[in-house]
Amino acid sequence: MRNESTTTTLERPEPKDVFRLLAHAVEEHLQDRGVDEASIREIVTEEVAKATLPRTVEVKLPTGIANTLADAPHRQFSELLSLVEEGHTNLLMVGPAGCGKTTLAKNLAEGLGRSFGFISLSAGVTETHLMGRTLPQADGSWKFVPSRFVELYTQGGVYLLDEIDAADANVMVAINAALANGVLVTPDGTVHKRHADCIIIAAANTWGRGGDLMYVGRNQLDASTLDRFCLATIYVNYDEDLEAHLVRSGLDETVGDELLSWVRSLRSSISRNRLRRVASTRLVISAMRALRQGRTLDDVKRRYLQDWSTDEKAKVC
Repeated sequence: MRNESTTTTLERPEPKDVFRLLAHAVEEHLQDRGVDEASIREIVTEEVAKATLPRTVEVKLPTGIANTLADAPHRQFSELLSLVEEGHTNLLMVGPAGCGKTTLAKNLAEGLGRSFGFISLSAGVTETHLMGRTLPQADGSWKFVPSRFVELYTQGGVYLLDEIDAADANVMVAINAALANGVLVTPDGTVHKRHADCIIIAAANTWGRGGDLMYVGRNQLDASTLDRFCLATIYVNYDEDLEAHLVRSGLDETVGDELLSWVRSLRSSISRNRLRRVASTRLVISAMRALRQGRTLDDVKRRYLQDWSTDEKAKVC
């Protein structure tokens, strides 16, 4: 049963921005004599059309409350939200490194107006990190202190289990129980009931069938784990529209277009040649920052490719 909805709207430009664009356009073309009103209108229309305006997404909740996301969300936000609308509380996102999985999870928490927490499940993470630990108190006694995961599990919120395909097997046992049973037992023996507004999102680079050419160290996820996310799994890819929005709002149009063209060509070459390399949205953001500080695109390329082999470079250059 659908109980949430999302509406996407484009913000109107502020009047001061319109006049700024107008003044800039007129100033550039006043040198040409004989510019009539129709020509000026055409010039201004073209300049305004090229302006990158912020995108906003508003999520209307059944309570009547509407939450507006502060920043433009990932393009697959509505897809993730639709799974929540269907009643799923365990979600799985699969996608390459740096494609925006963490951003999507944060977007969902913000849109739903819920608290957010996360943990990266590297090999060194134990059940203690996930559940909590017993700590000494000022009076010399010992007290169990629950983790952020337990807090959001019992009080409601959105919690991200990042890199779930890298998790230790013992941690996965605890996760499976929490996902399937609606209760979890912490090391102090307390039984905690899952809150109705608790959404748990798992993120992985693989489909849970073990490592591949790109992500060689990933673990297999057993069938019972994957079954927790039945019909609630989405593949997340790079949001090129969001990347373009970020770049064109922070760089000169020509420079921004050159950066975007290079990154997209790079991704295509990496995929086509099955290289163990990543050209993520983080690359786009870092490159944009470098270019804004006066670096050239050649500087960015040189820095990015500095640890590539000669053979790898030949396949992308």
